[in-house]
Amino acid sequence: MSFLKPKVYVPPAPPPPPPPAQAGEEDTQRAAAMAEEATMRARKRKGAGSTIVAGALGQQTGTTGGGGAPTLLG
Repeated sequence: MSFLKPKVYVPPAPPPPPPPAQAGEEDTQRAAAMAEEATMRARKRKGAGSTIVAGALGQQTGTTGGGGAPTLLG
């Protein structure tokens, strides 16, 4: 009983996308240089923030009376 079903419009399939553009040799070299520079910056930044200073390790203040190792707060 196909006369009871409504007619459905099916649009045609879209055309396939164009192939991706090929990168030139100059662009590839430039991208490699930029990636290497970014890696070097990240390594420098990582090492600078990893040091924790605990205070003067060889001096005793004598005011707290507790002795022991200095803490991060002094």
